[in-house]
Amino acid sequence: MKKILLLLLTGVAFINFSFGQEDLPKDFSVFKVGKRVIVSWTHNFPSVKMISVQRSFDSSRGFQSIGSPPDPNLKDNGVSDPNPPNDSMYYRVYALIDGSRYIMTKAKQPMVDTSGVAGAYKDVNVNSAPPPKSADFLPSGFVQSKYIFVTPDKYVRVELPMDKRKYDIKFFNENYQPILELKDVKERRFKLDRSYFYKAGYINFELYADGKPLEKYKFYLPKDL
Repeated sequence: MKKILLLLLTGVAFINFSFGQEDLPKDFSVFKVGKRVIVSWTHNFPSVKMISVQRSFDSSRGFQSIGSPPDPNLKDNGVSDPNPPNDSMYYRVYALIDGSRYIMTKAKQPMVDTSGVAGAYKDVNVNSAPPPKSADFLPSGFVQSKYIFVTPDKYVRVELPMDKRKYDIKFFNENYQPILELKDVKERRFKLDRSYFYKAGYINFELYADGKPLEKYKFYLPKDL
């Protein structure tokens, strides 16, 4: 009887530990941008009570919360750490699903953001929900791309398919003069600051997947009032 009880207790402890340490949310990334560290993620939970970013000097203990997004139910979100103690800190994401169920990612250290795309996050909690495809700041009748579009806060949002293909993006002004090129984009969900594009108006782009054209279109960047 004692052996059976011990096995049952061991089984319960193992199940709880496995669930709590599951490597979620999806697409959890940590980038170093100048002096800041940007922590961003994508999750597929139907409902979340709370999400927080935790930081520690050690990979397995001593974690403390440093910030939370205003709306944890947004599928794509992130938090900026403006003053990390050093470049070797460990970060993880904690998600409370309901009163007792939670998810904890594995700890990661920052990687250098060589593409520059993570720098669009500000030194506050980031709320990065995709906009509706039609908005009052767009020209009448203009329909935005599902891959690259402008959000109501005047940032350029990129939403790439969640697959293993290699993506490259080229941006051009209205006269098709090159502005910016992103090669082998690693992130699938991110923002670009409007300062990359110099001025308001239509911006043409070409999106490639494994070297083949996926979309050639444009977006409209309104004036920054």
